[in-house]
Amino acid sequence: MNNKRSSIKSDVWRLIFIPSISIIILIAASLTYLCISQINKFIDLRGSVLAQKTAHLLHKPMLENNRELVQYILDASIEEPYIRAVHAYYTDTDQSFHSGPQFMQTEDAGEPNMQQPLERRTDRTLRFSHPLVNLENKNPIGWVELELMAAPYAVVRYEAIVLTIALTLLCLIMGAYFAISLYYRITDPLDHIKNIVHALARGRLNERVEQQNSSEFLGLAESINTMADYMEAAQADMQSHIDHAIEDLRETLETIEIQNVELDLARKEALEASRVKSEFLANTSHEIRTPLNGILGFINLALKTELNEQQREYLETIRDSAQNLLTVINGILDFSKIESGKLTLDYAPVPIRNCIDEVLHILAPDAHEKNLELINYVEPCIPKNLLGDALRFKQVLSNLVSNAIKYSSTGNILIDVSILQQQETQITLKVCVSDEGIGLTREEQDQLFSPFNQADSSNTREHEGTGLGLAICKGLVERMHGEIGVVSEPERGSTFWFTARLGIDKRQPSVSQLANLSDYRILLCGENAASLKQIDCLLREWNGNTQSIPAIHDCFPILRNARNSNNNFDLLILDIAPNERKIPPVLLNNLAEQLNVEFNCTLIACCTPAHQRLFRAHSEKSQVLFINKPIAYDSLLQTLGRQLDLHIKDMREQDEEEALRPSVAVLLVDDNLANLQLASELLRGLNTQVVQASNGKQAIEACNDNEFDVIFMDIQMPGMDGMEATRHIRALEQGKRRTPIIALTAHTITEQKAELLIAGMDDCISKPVNEAQLAHIINRWASLSGKKEVVIQIEEKNHNLNVREPIPTQDLTGSVDIQLCLKLANNKPALARDMLSMLLSGLETEKQQINAALENSAYEELGELIHRLYGSSCYCGVPRLKHISGLLDKLFQSEQYEQARDAIPALNHALDDLINWGRDKELDPLFGLEKADA
Repeated sequence: MNNKRSSIKSDVWRLIFIPSISIIILIAASLTYLCISQINKFIDLRGSVLAQKTAHLLHKPMLENNRELVQYILDASIEEPYIRAVHAYYTDTDQSFHSGPQFMQTEDAGEPNMQQPLERRTDRTLRFSHPLVNLENKNPIGWVELELMAAPYAVVRYEAIVLTIALTLLCLIMGAYFAISLYYRITDPLDHIKNIVHALARGRLNERVEQQNSSEFLGLAESINTMADYMEAAQADMQSHIDHAIEDLRETLETIEIQNVELDLARKEALEASRVKSEFLANTSHEIRTPLNGILGFINLALKTELNEQQREYLETIRDSAQNLLTVINGILDFSKIESGKLTLDYAPVPIRNCIDEVLHILAPDAHEKNLELINYVEPCIPKNLLGDALRFKQVLSNLVSNAIKYSSTGNILIDVSILQQQETQITLKVCVSDEGIGLTREEQDQLFSPFNQADSSNTREHEGTGLGLAICKGLVERMHGEIGVVSEPERGSTFWFTARLGIDKRQPSVSQLANLSDYRILLCGENAASLKQIDCLLREWNGNTQSIPAIHDCFPILRNARNSNNNFDLLILDIAPNERKIPPVLLNNLAEQLNVEFNCTLIACCTPAHQRLFRAHSEKSQVLFINKPIAYDSLLQTLGRQLDLHIKDMREQDEEEALRPSVAVLLVDDNLANLQLASELLRGLNTQVVQASNGKQAIEACNDNEFDVIFMDIQMPGMDGMEATRHIRALEQGKRRTPIIALTAHTITEQKAELLIAGMDDCISKPVNEAQLAHIINRWASLSGKKEVVIQIEEKNHNLNVREPIPTQDLTGSVDIQLCLKLANNKPALARDMLSMLLSGLETEKQQINAALENSAYEELGELIHRLYGSSCYCGVPRLKHISGLLDKLFQSEQYEQARDAIPALNHALDDLINWGRDKELDPLFGLEKADA
């Protein structure tokens, strides 16, 4: 729908004036055309009639050969208006007669004849010819032609056109006048009415519309005035109601203000009471824990002495009661901290699998007493090392698992850890604890996380506890930026879940450090499908080849088939449930011996410590390997490693190796070997691991094989330049961590920064770089990926070191500045010497290549050579060469080849100076290395 609205003025012009103009112009054009047509017809008719009349008059004198009469008639003919000349021709005697000036040249090549009349035109005249015939238009004897002047008739035409234009303009002016008058007769009343309506809308209700002449506007004005009267009356009535309402509201606000003061006082009293209560709980808990810890300590000491059975029973009862009391006090202390907002979480490494295994190991005895099995599933793609508060994470998990054990009597307790959301530096985990216990109703679930509540208050004594555990868990989970909840049905078990946002530690085990069991076959046996699934998931995470069977007696056919196909099993892992009572110890030992002798297969039994003691008691030299339940990640892996003779590094060894490695991995890309060597030395001085690449393709290959924290990329390189290499690297990083890429440019940063950022780079620095610049860039960008800052250790200068004074610049004709060399090499004399030596050794060859490219007009190759020379001079104290090569580099960058060609002789002169300076010169003494070596 078109919302564009037209004005009345435009409508008047469009609907009245423009049609009128069009009609007037059309009529004027038509009349002008008709008038000119009639004039043209009149001219043609008059010329034809005069020519015919003259032909009739001349016919008889011509036959009679009366020449005087013929000439007289011709002379009399030119007396007619607008006739310029007359000419007659008699064919029998071939005589011509003419009166008046000579005819003007015609445009066409036609000639008069005795057959038919003819009309011809010149630039300023019209010529009409007619055969010489009698009055009956018969007996032609020749022809007569007369010439009419066209100018008088053109004046008539122009007069007609001017008159038409004048009349047209007059009509247009009159039409415009009447259209404008109509416009103002419509718009003036409308503007007045509009102004009055706007005034009414702004609240000036005393405004009224004036009397109107037009009947239509008169009715509109009366309606608006009537509406204004109603509005004025309504406003007066509304104002009286508003005044009354404001008075009532003022009284209400005064009452509310008094109540707010009373509520504020009550709130302050309640907060103070809560604070006093929290402080009392905290102080009381601390005061109680101190003697309670002493009681537990001395009870444990007493239990180690010689006691009779009754005394030991009494002391164990006292110890268990004191331990329960300590648990209650710790819960109250944590709850008071959470309530007062004084609980803060740590941010330290969290080995997630170890945390879960530790919790399950502590709670395993209580679960095994009730024949419950603790089984955990950890999603394999979860990073091994996370960052957060491990103690509080374990506290929440321990509370949920402990509750599951309390309220369950049979079945499994499953702990499932999965990824809810993952970013580059953070991960959100979801932990579910499922049991097959008594379950919860909807009402119990609604009150479950409130303090001092239990699911079934009638069973408080049976299950023990204060009801603070889940409230504490909720407070801890909220501080880990997560949520906690429960899904349950009565008598069908419960699933408690919570989420936690943790950081991702960048120090993760490499692929080479992970276990690889792909060369071994393992047979799993067990009746508990959930426990067997846990073992199978762990083995498959280590690339193990597994096969599962439900009963132990099914193993021999499978083992024999595998042996016949020359694909033996290396291990048989037997899962024994806590309530298992069917396997005699002698049978287990015999089974292990048979597997070892017949199939060269080792038996590993996963069982509770109680089962282990039972099995070991019946055999001193058992060939069975035992793994404690609940199955721990590291315990199972180390047992398999020992049995299969695999060296599997534990976390402690990995941490020691990581501590010895450089903190930051850096890729340095530069086509200039001197620049590459200097920048690498500076980076190694910052405790970084440096990988070098001399072109873009090598950089891409390095990124395929390794993961870097920072990439320093040279821009101008032969073949694939830095920006193209950056685009390839960004394409490889799709879906992976983005590596910061820093541009190394020999030009001013502002010249290329926008282009570099668009190409995918993150920052840029100008050459020559120094150690402080590199450290700043690494600290800025590597810290975003979790790396610690690189610390620059500034070595104290040894003022006692007798270093040779640098040679003054004026003695070297401005070619070499030794002090600048040392400064660029971070005050490392040996490095400065090597850089200068490397530059001097290649100058002769570079000069020849530059001049050869110049002679062949190979400007692209010449630009690359100049850029490489400029890059080398940036890292050596050669100010003159740096200045000239830098100027040339800019000229080639802007493709000003003619100006660059003119500056090449200056470059050659600078190169000759350096070559002559460095010829047969010992560099060691200049950098003070002679005495240092001595």
